[in-house]
Amino acid sequence: MKKKLEKIKNFYQNNKQKVTFFGSIALVMLLIIITIAIAMKFVGIKISYEKLEEKLEQATYTYLIENPSEFPTSSNPTIVISADTLITNKYIKELKKYVKDSSCTANVLVDYVSNNNYKYQAYLNCKNFKTEDFIDVVKTNNKISQTGEGLYEINNELVFRGQNPNNFVSFANELWRIVKIDSNNNIQMILTESDDIYNMTGVWDDRYNSEEDLNYGVNNYSLSRALITTKDFYNQKYNSYQNYLSKFDLCAGKRASTSADKSGSLECNEIIKDQDIGLLPLYDYMNASLDGLCQTSISKQCQNYNYLVNQNYSWWTMTANMDNTYEVFNISGMGEINPYTASYSGLIRYVIALSSDVLYASGDGTHDNPYTIR
Repeated sequence: MKKKLEKIKNFYQNNKQKVTFFGSIALVMLLIIITIAIAMKFVGIKISYEKLEEKLEQATYTYLIENPSEFPTSSNPTIVISADTLITNKYIKELKKYVKDSSCTANVLVDYVSNNNYKYQAYLNCKNFKTEDFIDVVKTNNKISQTGEGLYEINNELVFRGQNPNNFVSFANELWRIVKIDSNNNIQMILTESDDIYNMTGVWDDRYNSEEDLNYGVNNYSLSRALITTKDFYNQKYNSYQNYLSKFDLCAGKRASTSADKSGSLECNEIIKDQDIGLLPLYDYMNASLDGLCQTSISKQCQNYNYLVNQNYSWWTMTANMDNTYEVFNISGMGEINPYTASYSGLIRYVIALSSDVLYASGDGTHDNPYTIR
């Protein structure tokens, strides 16, 4: 035993500096842990405002699961759950425990979508942060223009025009561009970039045409293959996003090659109501151009100063040629408008509409920093 004690004494003397060093580290670490514990107890874990929005929505979900009689219904489609209700019932702590801001108040809107399907949206109001509707952010960032690229008021709609306006949106793991905010406040946007985009080609229609005695197709959108293709694709890919999307009316009327109208009165002479997805009517493509000589259905100048031109592919519009029963207006890779036989293969470039009440998450609408929603 005496020899063992002697060895320990010698080890300590030979390694005194090391023992002192590591002991100091251990003491500092212990003090840090104690400090963090005290801070967490009295201050709470601080998170971002965006994370607090998520926490409020999750707390509301839990609250309603445990209080099912308060769920919204088809006859009472929207309810409001206040943060105070969640705090009082201990589903969430006081908001100041989560963020470095004691001024915050909040409500959570819950909308009935369908049986057992509800949409939760937290609205947070703080000194340094406020939850914003996406539509309001788009309008604020893009003042109504009279010249140059940007947002224009046309035909009771807010329409993006020009070579490269800031109207990019990242949605469903794809890149879209906002075409317009329509008269019902639907945010209509068109597919621009997707990993699947080259698999989205197809005919507009390839049915037997009695007048031509050939399978040129029949240029009636309401009976077309394109209508079926778009609906099938929506069900496959976008049906799970329906809480963010809105039904909108499709303008499926025809126009002649010489038609000079850009108001939509020709295309919207035939409406297919309450659709989930569609194609772009030709007048929307024409209005996107800032060239004053873009005047008729086949004006070559419509490709100028037009963000909808995509040099990687040609694509179908929704609009058929009134001059016959088998042609549809197609946009070439260079942006020219051409009446093509409906059985020609082109990109089916989808148009969908975000609901007016989707919330802004991030981004400034540029290609490298597109808008995102939540």
